[in-house]
Amino acid sequence: MKSWMLTSLITATLLAVLTIPTELRAAPPKPKIISFDAPDAATYGLKLGTGCFGCTFSINQSGVIVGTYMDENFVFHGFERSPNGTITTIDDPEANSAAFSVSGTWAQAINDLGEITGYYQDLAGNQHGFVRSAHGSFTTFDAPDGENGTTPLFISLDGAVVGYAWDTNFLFHAFLRHANGTITDFVGPNSCTASSLLGYCYGTGASYVDFFGTTVAHFEDNSGNYVRHGLIRSPFGQLTKFDAPGAGTGLFQGTGCPGCNFGVNYLGLIAGTFIDTNYVSHGFVRNLEGKFTTFDANGAGTGFLQGTGCFSDCPVSINDFGVITGSYIDSNNVQHGYLRNPNGSFVTLDPPGSVGTQPESINDAGEIVGYYIDANSVSHGFLVQSW
Repeated sequence: MKSWMLTSLITATLLAVLTIPTELRAAPPKPKIISFDAPDAATYGLKLGTGCFGCTFSINQSGVIVGTYMDENFVFHGFERSPNGTITTIDDPEANSAAFSVSGTWAQAINDLGEITGYYQDLAGNQHGFVRSAHGSFTTFDAPDGENGTTPLFISLDGAVVGYAWDTNFLFHAFLRHANGTITDFVGPNSCTASSLLGYCYGTGASYVDFFGTTVAHFEDNSGNYVRHGLIRSPFGQLTKFDAPGAGTGLFQGTGCPGCNFGVNYLGLIAGTFIDTNYVSHGFVRNLEGKFTTFDANGAGTGFLQGTGCFSDCPVSINDFGVITGSYIDSNNVQHGYLRNPNGSFVTLDPPGSVGTQPESINDAGEIVGYYIDANSVSHGFLVQSW
């Protein structure tokens, strides 16, 4: 081919590419998002329905989901959603299921063997932890410092459970229930000691344990500013505090926050959030050597109580490929979900009709589960199933 013909062909091709609208050339793949509701979930407002503030959702590697919903009689129930969409209600046999009791059963996490952990409130109003086997049998347990309740958050492949317990002063103590049923309580170094009922000191809570017994937790210190810190407990009980670079040390600042559970994968990467000196939230990833990478989701606001994460109850999850999901708050104070790829690129996750989105858990297939609030303040579950 003559050189001028080749040059003309290349030029024409480049012009054709450059004339494609930027939004089409740069558009990330759109995820397929499925909305779902438990069959008898409430359908009126007040953020009731499938999912609730402070409840957690979990998805295992097989795509089985567990979570919590509230019915029309103000009773909470756990649920399990199979990959084909079938939803089964989970109620602990000892749970108070009386109408308008605002009590019941909460399903918190599932492992790859189908074992589920959560908690329930009994007829006397006492809160207990449970483990439900893959065959449906329940085992109740109470952490030693759980005089006012035991709240599991995570179950490992070998059946170990971590979470927090409420002592006589409603202060949080982290606990590790080993696979053999023995329970160890622990708190962070110089963890705050006031009552959580006062609204500022929450203590220590654990949100992950691996097969060897290494536990990841967070706590608020006793400095007077209740600064938040990350915490790693070795299988032998050694405690290591960690703080993300840029985390503030003022009142309620620091690394993590109450209910902002860290995500951890099998490579030991820890994903979470921190609050800086201006009360703006940011994301981070910490590797096994203690090196941090900080990040901000596209569209995250930079004002007071905005950013990547939130002030309370916004978990972060990371899968074994390093893909992260969590929440961010934009400049209009609207909460959105995000997915962060290992290369640092972001995809926003908002189910149709959402006015507030909270992803909670991701598996290695890239499936993400969480809940969102619609314009009528009703909660719905969602599943990001494919890209």
